[in-house]
Amino acid sequence: MMAKILDPERLKAQARWYVLQSKPREEKRALENLRNQGFECLLPMYSRERLRRGKREQVDEPLFPRYLFVHLDQITSNWYVLRSTYGVTNIVRFGQIPAAISDDIVARFVHCNPADRHLFKPGEAVDIARGPFAGLEGVYDQDDGEQRVIILLDFMSKQQRLSLPVGDIAKH
Repeated sequence: MMAKILDPERLKAQARWYVLQSKPREEKRALENLRNQGFECLLPMYSRERLRRGKREQVDEPLFPRYLFVHLDQITSNWYVLRSTYGVTNIVRFGQIPAAISDDIVARFVHCNPADRHLFKPGEAVDIARGPFAGLEGVYDQDDGEQRVIILLDFMSKQQRLSLPVGDIAKH
């Protein structure tokens, strides 16, 4: 009986993305430990503004809290070390079958980072296109939620902070 030679390219093509569950707030720890073991992993993140101790700051948070993705194949990958990895709770399964995610969905997470989508940069000159202040020029300061922005406007011999819908301003 002849031994079958495994083609590495064929095995790579059979590899899929699987979902792992992490311990609470240990997604980054799990990611780091899995990468140290040589696994290809993904932890989709997004950036949001948050109040901490009365100050606004940008923080990166997992898009799916307690979940991350790992690229494995059924034959050569060592599945046994996954559960004993610090930060990992277990492999997400449907019955006895590990939950697999299509490559197309994972590719969207890799190439589309919502944290990088900013229309304006702080300090950038903007024009007010609509509303009672239409025609005036201001300076973009920061986002004010998802649909509004704060601009600085020289008005009545003083710089005023003005919150406007993002659709009411345009680049200068």
